[in-house]
Amino acid sequence: MDFKLTVNGHFLEYFDSEHLYLVDGVIVPSITQIIKSDNPSRLDGIPAKTLAAAAAAGTQVHNAIEQYCVNGTESDLPEVANFKFLRRHFNFQVEGNEIPVILKKDGKPVAAGRLDLVLSRDGKIGGADIKRVSTVDRSYCGLQLNLYRIAYQQCYGKLWEFLAVLQLKEQTRKFVDIPIDENRAWDVVEQFLGNKND
Repeated sequence: MDFKLTVNGHFLEYFDSEHLYLVDGVIVPSITQIIKSDNPSRLDGIPAKTLAAAAAAGTQVHNAIEQYCVNGTESDLPEVANFKFLRRHFNFQVEGNEIPVILKKDGKPVAAGRLDLVLSRDGKIGGADIKRVSTVDRSYCGLQLNLYRIAYQQCYGKLWEFLAVLQLKEQTRKFVDIPIDENRAWDVVEQFLGNKND
């Protein structure tokens, strides 16, 4: 879904058909592009049809969970029932869905994206990503969540004290803790920007 809004003094635009972000009228890479640059061959060998089907199913789950969180809309998807189970079992509340963020380096916007969930738990704020996968890729998810953590804190001034993946695929339901590692996140950003400028 396209959107245009102001985030922390910057005008952010997103065009879904091209998966294109602009900050103050300038095209910037998505945070996902930066993450993929760290391991470009991660999905090699998986047929395009399989990837497309997985992406469509993942989008359906994301949308259903967002509609449940925002509007209370129920769904027959088992992933939504399992999301509700995890919320009860791990005692977290959803503070925000699909939050737009801008990542800055040295005060300059270098990427943008939307993060799945902002959660509160035990008096702490954190971020979570919904993954409809059989196995959680901790390296990929760690990089993703740490970049979103940095961008969220830059945009909204609130510290994330935990990161998690909500692994939801059919009957699978897991709350996977992810370590905070800003150093690795910045290393990958710097490598991406260096390669982009070469």
